[in-house]
Amino acid sequence: MLDLSTFDKILLHKDINQYIVANTFLHVLSNDPVFLEKYNLSVREKIWQSFRLKIVTVVRIVQTIFDKKIYSTRLNNNKSNVLFVSHLTNMKQILREDDAYFGDLPNQLLKNNISSSIVLVNHARVNRRKFLDSWAESKIPRYILGASLGFSSEIKLYLVQRKSKKHLKSILRSLKIDKKTTKDILYNHMSASTFEALRLAKQIVDIAQTIDAKFIITTYEGHSWERLVFYYARKLNPSIKCFGYQHAAVFEHQHAIKRQLNSQYNPDIILTSGKISHRILSESELLKCIRINCLGSPKHTNVKLLKDKVNCCLVVPQGSVFESLLLFELSFLYAKNNKKQKFIWRLHPLLSFNKLKKHSSIFEELPNNIYLSEGDLDEDVQKSDSVLYRGSTAVINAISRGLKPIYYLQSNDEVSVDPIYQQQKGKKFVINQEQFKVALNKDIDIEDRQSLQDFAHDFYTPFDLEVLTNEIL
Repeated sequence: MLDLSTFDKILLHKDINQYIVANTFLHVLSNDPVFLEKYNLSVREKIWQSFRLKIVTVVRIVQTIFDKKIYSTRLNNNKSNVLFVSHLTNMKQILREDDAYFGDLPNQLLKNNISSSIVLVNHARVNRRKFLDSWAESKIPRYILGASLGFSSEIKLYLVQRKSKKHLKSILRSLKIDKKTTKDILYNHMSASTFEALRLAKQIVDIAQTIDAKFIITTYEGHSWERLVFYYARKLNPSIKCFGYQHAAVFEHQHAIKRQLNSQYNPDIILTSGKISHRILSESELLKCIRINCLGSPKHTNVKLLKDKVNCCLVVPQGSVFESLLLFELSFLYAKNNKKQKFIWRLHPLLSFNKLKKHSSIFEELPNNIYLSEGDLDEDVQKSDSVLYRGSTAVINAISRGLKPIYYLQSNDEVSVDPIYQQQKGKKFVINQEQFKVALNKDIDIEDRQSLQDFAHDFYTPFDLEVLTNEIL
């Protein structure tokens, strides 16, 4: 594992500034293997990333000529009390009025005479005009961030970041950081992800200024761009109130979200998606100076089903190629030798089966008892009686509907990425085909199923609008 205290010492240094906080390498979200991949890059991978930064820089400059920075559903007279910072991850969102992360909260606030706007980070790289046209009639204005700040701003950003590298060197020297770590930190100070963090924060706060927002509510996992949003917002308006909304699971080895930085980079309040995460964050000694309230989540469901055995296992990997293939290859081998057992493979929204096919040959010989899903998660859950998972929070939806959870271990001593690590009843751990067979064929106890469903009910709780209005009104 990494020595997390090293990175925290740097971020908490008295001479730190926003350009150093932007360095994504310093923000260790979690100590699990998937996230730590970027801390163990080969020389070849570092050369490629350096080359990629040069390409991205050229692309950004070209985009300043042909593309607007930001698109909006409204061009004039758009003043809002609250700015929600959300994400655009796939085409399905174009058909929904409710936001993927904040649900119908903006409309609920509007009914209480509190206006709001939504700014969307464009992860899907979709046509922004097309998406915004679908929300033209919505009462909630939306903005989709661009890929560039504009020609002069991009040049200035690069020069300032390069200059701040000298300041960072001085801090690393004063803290006596070892040579390898120093080299990696300085290398990532000019990475594409670090520039993207600065770019996102600056655009978001520009929108907050345009709409005269008094409150900013951003999704919150401990990323550097989130910290920068809080910093730049307060620099713009010292009285603005900043909320960090913990929307995803808080894992056992999560780090960045469980500790605070210097005050200007912290949210005033952390809002949680349920009772489980509220308890985890409230117990963190490093968050004692930040208020934490349970807001709830649009992912909450009250539906509880007693599943009949249908011999179908839903496979739900995390959003990485490695993790996806890990679960798919385990179930692929089992499916080939056990034709009566069905599997539904589904992907994280940021991945596609076409992309995975470039990394594995298993897709060339799929047996007919494996189905590739492009549909709704709830539909897949209804067709299944068990769920194979590792780090995906889709397991919450599954256990809330009565599915039996099966966690795949690569080895007995690996770092857990289990989002329901606090729940032990009813869960099966497997490390090979033999254990997988036993887990699939063993019925889940009724009491264990109830325990799992109760846990899921607390993991994502219903939205409590009063928690938010009490802070705003």
